[in-house]
Amino acid sequence: MFKKVLLTLCGLMATGAAVAKDIDHLKAEFSVLLNGDPTRGVNTLTIDRNKERYHVHFSLAHWLLDVEQKASFNWQDCTARPETFSYKAKALGIRREERLVFDPNTGMVLYQGEKGDKLLPTDGGAFDSVSFFFEARCDLMAGKTTLTYPVVRGGEIKLTSFKVVGKEVVKTGIGAFDSLVVERDRGNSKRRTRFWVAPELDYQLVQISHEENRQLAVTVTLDKLSYTLVDKPARLAGHSAQPTATD
Repeated sequence: MFKKVLLTLCGLMATGAAVAKDIDHLKAEFSVLLNGDPTRGVNTLTIDRNKERYHVHFSLAHWLLDVEQKASFNWQDCTARPETFSYKAKALGIRREERLVFDPNTGMVLYQGEKGDKLLPTDGGAFDSVSFFFEARCDLMAGKTTLTYPVVRGGEIKLTSFKVVGKEVVKTGIGAFDSLVVERDRGNSKRRTRFWVAPELDYQLVQISHEENRQLAVTVTLDKLSYTLVDKPARLAGHSAQPTATD
């Protein structure tokens, strides 16, 4: 069960940390708590921008599993147009891989994974598990409190919804930040997933928590961060250091 939750959080962390349109480069590290206790592992995220194209790379080296996610997509005027997405995971000798290829000319997306190859019609729009969070950042900046996006998961296109449920101060490895609390809308499910987004850090993710049940809870928290805004000086943050404001 812990492996399942960690795999879920890996995707959430990689996507949730994706930042808004004015980020040029980002490198971040995250720590992981299991039921309140630290776990061994290195979690890194990098985001690079080349004109109107973003490349996102997330990796998790944990004693239970290794995970890698990569995504490439075009970005303009708060609109993401996904191109490719790949996911690889290895746990106790078991491997899992998925790949998505989006074709803007036909409006189709090719899914390659455990269920074989499938062509899915996007009906005017669909996202991978990374690109839709870029649009979510813009929506949060615009003051929206409910968010819904069509996302390709497990060979299907599923509506993924979130809502802003409050504000809290989050303590991270680089300081404490006033944050919006965004919760995944799971209907009547007892499972709960929450994200903390810091406006001071350009609406970047500073923490994720996931409660699978009363016996299992995982929290992912920002530990180190450096990033550059387009046409602005770099921001650098480390342990016990606050980022320098450039706005």
